[in-house]
Order: sequence, then C-alpha cells, then structure tokens
Amino acid sequence: MAEGFSGGPVTRWTGGRNMRLVEALSYEDRKGKIWEAPAGSEINGATIPRALWTSIGAPFVGNYRRATIVHDYFVGELSNPAVTPAERKAADRMFYHACRHDGCSRKFAGILYVGVCLGTWIATLGEPFQKSIGGDQLEYQRDVPENEFATQKFWQIVDDCDGAIENEDLDAIDAILKHHLTG
Repeated sequence: MAEGFSGGPVTRWTGGRNMRLVEALSYEDRKGKIWEAPAGSEINGATIPRALWTSIGAPFVGNYRRATIVHDYFVGELSNPAVTPAERKAADRMFYHACRHDGCSRKFAGILYVGVCLGTWIATLGEPFQKSIGGDQLEYQRDVPENEFATQKFWQIVDDCDGAIENEDLDAIDAILKHHLTG
C-alpha cells in the first residue's frame, strides 16, 4: 500500500465518548511505516484536547477523523506512561501527515498539530488540570478558567507558528511550542 489509510473506521460506541474499533485501521506513512490500530482498540478522541473542540472541531468528524483514531491508539489516554516522549512525537508527526493525506489544508493540519502537541503538554500538568479541562463526566463547560487558559495559549502559539505552518516546517513549530510551553 502506498501512503494512505487501509479503509474507513468501523467502530462501536461503548459509552461516553469512548469507541471500540470493530476492524483494524491503519495508516502507511511516506516512509512505508504502517501505523495500525488493531480491532478491539479503545479510543476516545483524547488526541484533540476537549477544551479546543469548539475552536478546531471534535475528534471524530472532518478530514482528520481517521488520523485521530490511529493517533489515539498510539498515544493512549493523555499521559499514558507506557508511551515515551519520542514515541509521542513520532505519533504527532504521523498525525500531521495523515491529516494532510486525508485532505486537510497545510494551515488546518498545522493547527491540528499544534493542538495535539498542546495535548501532550496538558497531560504533563497532572490529573486535576486534565479533569478540569475535559473530564468525561461533564455535560457542558462554561467559563472554566483552565479551558480559557488552554484556548488562549493555543491561539497564541498558532499565531506565532503561522509562517512555519505555511511552510510545513514541523521542526520550527516544535521550537515555537517549546518556547511557549517551557519558557
């Protein structure tokens, strides 16, 4: 298979925002690496932080849906300790290229990439912050300070990344993210 996906996702909702893959879904990247989310995998859209859903879209819609599913499998829920930083970074990059392959513009794929990288950073802040910006039990969220903080930080980074996004320079985007998130 050349770069691309093995097909469309076949899933079953299992409660809340959780789904189970009924059939495997894989993405082959430009280098020939196959990223397979096997049948039976539990996914939940954690790829895109919930605080950003109103800004950039929920994880299971749009041209990035398949990329979200495969990325979810490879990074696990938030700060899965079994996923190393290098594995997370590789999965984030795969997500960007998979979004582009599925029709996302450079700009939108870059914005989504910033979102998944911000999700990694949020995961390092600890459980209380994670729950406050997207706990599964919340039916609605209004004026939650952590949501405002995450959304404002996200758009500051996107604005600073504009040239790098346009040039598809993921290394430059990563450097800007590092500057914003680690001081």
